[in-house]
Amino acid sequence: MGDTHWRELHREPIHSAYGRGTDRVTFALPDGREDVYHLGNDSSCAAVVALTPDQRIVLTRQFRPGPGDVLYELPGGVIEPGESPEAAAARELAEETGHRGKVEHVTAVWRDAYSNSVSHACVATDCVPTARLAHDRNEFIEVVLMDLAEFRTTVLRRGRLTDAGPAYLGLDHLGLL
Repeated sequence: MGDTHWRELHREPIHSAYGRGTDRVTFALPDGREDVYHLGNDSSCAAVVALTPDQRIVLTRQFRPGPGDVLYELPGGVIEPGESPEAAAARELAEETGHRGKVEHVTAVWRDAYSNSVSHACVATDCVPTARLAHDRNEFIEVVLMDLAEFRTTVLRRGRLTDAGPAYLGLDHLGLL
């Protein structure tokens, strides 16, 4: 296949907001040409598959501006500097849903091929409502408890969830696919 080495020549931030940014990056390609890419320079995040003792999944439901639709999501969000993925998942679960449980890290995956961001898949078991909700000023979240079978058939398999990768990884880790 030959030389597959790419070399970054120049990086210029062109936008940053809400923990997400875009950089204009010039690369020297393996064949000697140069090309420019617009790459996400995003904060890493954690998403948690949270289960109650009776095996219902704890979800959020809210309008998402990118798709322009109300979608389900796993509780989750940006990992703060110095915070572990498990701590971020536990914090976001409590803030967004009021639930706490035993949190475990499953794995980390790239969010996409044009971003440096990592999405950490976590699971939380024995989740119970114990915390006060602490939504951000632009969050209008509905907390939803859903039967696992309904979640798999009407949400996950029909593309009504923004965090499908971490959801599948978490369910697989728990043996619930």
